[in-house]
Amino acid sequence: MCGVDRFRRLVAMRIVADPASLDRIEAPEAGYLMRLAPDDLLVVPAPDRVEVADPYAIVEPEHGFSGAWFEVSELAMLQSVCEWEFPSERPALAQGHVAGVAVKMLFSGSGVMVVVPTVTLHHFRERLNLHGGRP
Repeated sequence: MCGVDRFRRLVAMRIVADPASLDRIEAPEAGYLMRLAPDDLLVVPAPDRVEVADPYAIVEPEHGFSGAWFEVSELAMLQSVCEWEFPSERPALAQGHVAGVAVKMLFSGSGVMVVVPTVTLHHFRERLNLHGGRP
């Protein structure tokens, strides 16, 4: 575990556009895409520029999320404070409440990136600490 300060503010780009236009956007090198809704995409880290085929797209920097990496060995701890089952296939994006806080989770074969609205991060940390976790 990395300790209480493992969460970092994400440098991201938020794109709201036609779903077909979002389908054509590629993840940055050493980054990832998080489809928040059919017409809403979070690109992490934020690229210098992005081409979106939708002429009405909204493309803005997003500073409202923090994220932390949890190893596979930590998934049981996260699952213990979650009322829904984590996806068994990887890669996968899941959204829901963990320890009563809305999160987005990007699962890979080696763990999960937990993304929390920064405004609720302190609640997430406190609640995991009560359950024996150390976010």
